[in-house]
Amino acid sequence: MNSADRNQGALPPSRDAEMAALASHQTATSPVRPRFFARTALVMLAWVIVSFPLTYFLPVITGSQHFSVFVHIHGAAYFGWIFLYTWQTHLAAKNKIARHREFGLAGIALSALLLPLGVIMAILAIQTRIAKGDEQPFFYTAFNIVDLATFAALMIASIVAVTRHSDWHRRLTFGAALCLVGPAISRWFYAVPAFPPFTDFGPNILADLFLIALVIHDRRTLGHVHPASWLVIALLVPLHFFTPFLGASEAWRSVAPLLLQLT
Repeated sequence: MNSADRNQGALPPSRDAEMAALASHQTATSPVRPRFFARTALVMLAWVIVSFPLTYFLPVITGSQHFSVFVHIHGAAYFGWIFLYTWQTHLAAKNKIARHREFGLAGIALSALLLPLGVIMAILAIQTRIAKGDEQPFFYTAFNIVDLATFAALMIASIVAVTRHSDWHRRLTFGAALCLVGPAISRWFYAVPAFPPFTDFGPNILADLFLIALVIHDRRTLGHVHPASWLVIALLVPLHFFTPFLGASEAWRSVAPLLLQLT
């Protein structure tokens, strides 16, 4: 082999080969963005939407029931959050992280708004039940407060984890979303004969089915259940079983009336 042949063999690869190598390297090193959270967010959104036709959408359209302006504001905020969550998960799945972060500030502001709106709505519900002569006007308020407190805790943890621990951020926000899905599903139970405590914790337990999907996703993609998933499960499931007993307890009935002083 002459020197020309040796030099020809040592020529650098073509530009096409370089681009192929670069694309292969980027594929190997870029983070995997599974569509699990985007898909489950769509299902959550669908569950929320189909939970309100008879109790909100149809009465508004037909004018058969009139709601206060505050009820509309409360509904818009809560629907807005679940819509934004769905949109955010799809941006992340498409690797549009810059756009995802831009909307993240709106998500933080909206999350903070849900807390006072939820408390005010719970107080108005207490007043309505008292006016109707309900013997246990504070029972369902326990569900409201537990759901709001759990939502707040998970969202705060999610925001803290957003920059350095995106895997934790996704799962904590997933758990926070379930805190809104459960109360929405409770509208399905209005037509079901009461059978406490099963019909009381039934809506949240149905929402917890998403946690089974999360466990399956973790095992398929990671080979094990992520610690953040275990944390969400350990927090939500016991609370969802315990809340009906809290609402019926003497301790809660003695503390809950203090909420009315906030008015």
